[in-house]
Amino acid sequence: MFPVKGKSRNSVNVPDTTIVGGNIIGMIKGKSDKVIVITGHHDHLGIRKGKIYNGADDDASGAAAVIAIAAYFKDKTPNHSLVFATVEAEESGMLGSSYLVHNFPLGKENIVLNINMDMISHTDKNELYACGLFHYPNLRTPLTTVNSMINLISGHDNPDDNFEDDWTNSSDHRSFHKEKIPFIYFGVEDHKDYHKDTDTFENINQEFYIKAVKLIIEVVESYDTFLK
Repeated sequence: MFPVKGKSRNSVNVPDTTIVGGNIIGMIKGKSDKVIVITGHHDHLGIRKGKIYNGADDDASGAAAVIAIAAYFKDKTPNHSLVFATVEAEESGMLGSSYLVHNFPLGKENIVLNINMDMISHTDKNELYACGLFHYPNLRTPLTTVNSMINLISGHDNPDDNFEDDWTNSSDHRSFHKEKIPFIYFGVEDHKDYHKDTDTFENINQEFYIKAVKLIIEVVESYDTFLK
């Protein structure tokens, strides 16, 4: 548990009060002490002017995917220990993931990869981005073997690219990257319901979401085999 106070990365005002927040964490022990951390955030914008901001895509989609991936690995013994974390206060500046990294019970030096999911269910383009390869090009190979009907695209991570927004610091993977821990961030591009009260279950693409979660499960398995 930790105090939460501040403003979000997108300049959405957060009340100037201190509240108590918490991360929810589980683990599947692997064959080694090296760890892959899988994250999604469970906070959103709350109630504003009487409207409830549910955050179905941002980021119930990522938080639910963390749980689904954990369920998939429940009866397996991966090579790496897998830590599953739905984290608090992403919208207030990645406070939950920052706390997790700096107080990691297994030692942050043992984290070999963060797979972060934030907005993976709302797109009409059948595209999912895997961000992070500009910084960690050695992570590309496992992504080339993924078998999915979704178009998996790299990008949104080059600060010198004038055509795409740089997502390097846009979500909880930032907390790992700041500590030089490699990351892959899965997400879709902003949509009409982003940070609006219309970001509800009815407006996500359910068929795409299921395919996205299956794709990311395959990616986790690939990195579990690929990484040392």
